[in-house]
Amino acid sequence: MTANTDQTFFRAFTIVLGALFLITIAAIVGARLISGSGDSGEMRPEQLSRVKDRTEPVYAVNTDPNATSVAAAGDDSGGEPMSGQEVYANVCSACHTSGVAGAPKTSDTAEWTKRLEEQGKDTLYSRAINGYKGMPAKGGNPDLSEEEMHNAVDHILSEAGAT
Repeated sequence: MTANTDQTFFRAFTIVLGALFLITIAAIVGARLISGSGDSGEMRPEQLSRVKDRTEPVYAVNTDPNATSVAAAGDDSGGEPMSGQEVYANVCSACHTSGVAGAPKTSDTAEWTKRLEEQGKDTLYSRAINGYKGMPAKGGNPDLSEEEMHNAVDHILSEAGAT
């Protein structure tokens, strides 16, 4: 009786495995028919542009031997220094608008008046240029000139009403 039961189990097991195998083959063939219909194997232009954008190098190596001398010469455009409002908007406002890391808020007239009276404008200029406590030199932008930093300090003081 156990031999007959074992044969019945193996027969049923074989039939189930065969059915699963046939379903798998049918799914693979169906997927190939659906995905392969009308596909020439070539990428569409929008796909090619996306692939090109994703695989472009992040940087390029400059092999021009004169590049360093041109970069060292700087910009000869003779542009005007930024105004205090421009420097404030681009650099200073990041901390002085909200008071990040203990920076005095531009809107705090009493604090700016106190600083101006106790330290003087020259000290405020010096700290703006060289950095002080949590504030980096030139607000973290080393490209700013001393004149631009003076403009920024003057702008903050006038905005605060401390001048």
